[in-house]
Amino acid sequence: MNTLWSNKIQSILNLESSRELRFRDDRKELFLNLLGVKEGMAVVDVGCGPGVITRKLSKRLGENSKIIGIDRDSNFIEHAKKVAEEIGLNNVSYYEGDALSLPIEDDSVDACISYTVIEHVSNREFLLEQKRITKPGGRISVMYARPDKYIKTEPNELPKQSERERELLDKLFPDVNDQNEKYGVGMYWPDPIGLPKLFEEVGLINIQIDAIAVPVAIDDYRNSFNEKIAIVEAEEQQMLESVEMAQKQNNNRLTDMELDELQQLINNRFDKRIGFIKNGVNIWDYIITMIQIVSGTVK
Repeated sequence: MNTLWSNKIQSILNLESSRELRFRDDRKELFLNLLGVKEGMAVVDVGCGPGVITRKLSKRLGENSKIIGIDRDSNFIEHAKKVAEEIGLNNVSYYEGDALSLPIEDDSVDACISYTVIEHVSNREFLLEQKRITKPGGRISVMYARPDKYIKTEPNELPKQSERERELLDKLFPDVNDQNEKYGVGMYWPDPIGLPKLFEEVGLINIQIDAIAVPVAIDDYRNSFNEKIAIVEAEEQQMLESVEMAQKQNNNRLTDMELDELQQLINNRFDKRIGFIKNGVNIWDYIITMIQIVSGTVK
């Protein structure tokens, strides 16, 4: 049983919240078109996490499609299976497995997709393994975030971290780079030019480069009042869970009193942000995430 990622790097809640925001239903046609997936296809999501993208593909591509989610983290797979069963998805299945040794037969699927996985594994092996399981004429699409291209606003009205909150966070998260190196997080980040070249080198054809700018803007008029509140609360829960996770794996670096204080500071800051929503005041704090997609076809 492998639970490294969900217990030490990114929890189920964190991963689900971020992917729900980035793969919203109002952008489904855009993603489906760029990924080249259609009704009736057998599609594999490599590194599916807790199953957000697979569930969306299951609904969007219909009952005649076959959606397969694979992840090496046991907690993610168990959660994905449970949710799929609860909501009655019959065309999706999940398997625990490594991205470099997929538990799928050769030439057996129509498309492989992945999101924020390639930066954590050997790029060449990652592509070759997907090429192995994809039928001739099938498509491989690699999606990865480009933090260097993000747009993030911080208006003056936005409740800021206090000096005390920053002090406690610095005490709790002193060795982020060391931890990433220890667990291989982001150790294989693809080069924007090198990745399409690698697609060619491993024998894929019809290479495409696409990008999607994904805005998360609380004050956007298309968000209902409840949706605005939900976005803020999701961000708050993500941060609180990150704090709890760091406290456990860093041998209780904060005292119980310090942990309670930090959690309260976080709660207060997000409560102030929710107060703007309840009072009908727009402050226009938002982030635009850039997702790059490189795709190619198997000969």
